[in-house]
Amino acid sequence: MRKYIKPQLKRKVIIIAIISLLLASALELYTFGANSDFLMRWFRSFFVIFTMVSLTVLVIVPAINYAVNKAAGK
Repeated sequence: MRKYIKPQLKRKVIIIAIISLLLASALELYTFGANSDFLMRWFRSFFVIFTMVSLTVLVIVPAINYAVNKAAGK
């Protein structure tokens, strides 16, 4: 069976997920506490934070780095 995800990318995604989980937990607990709809709000905030951080780290920063290197002629 072929591995579709490289180990380095897998490690980055796991680290981003852990950081997003901690940030979402801190944000929800600090802002709203542990109410009855905590899990749904926590999942939504985790998904939003995970998406934003993942896109920034895995797509936007490498794309800008590539464009700058291409423009500089490196």
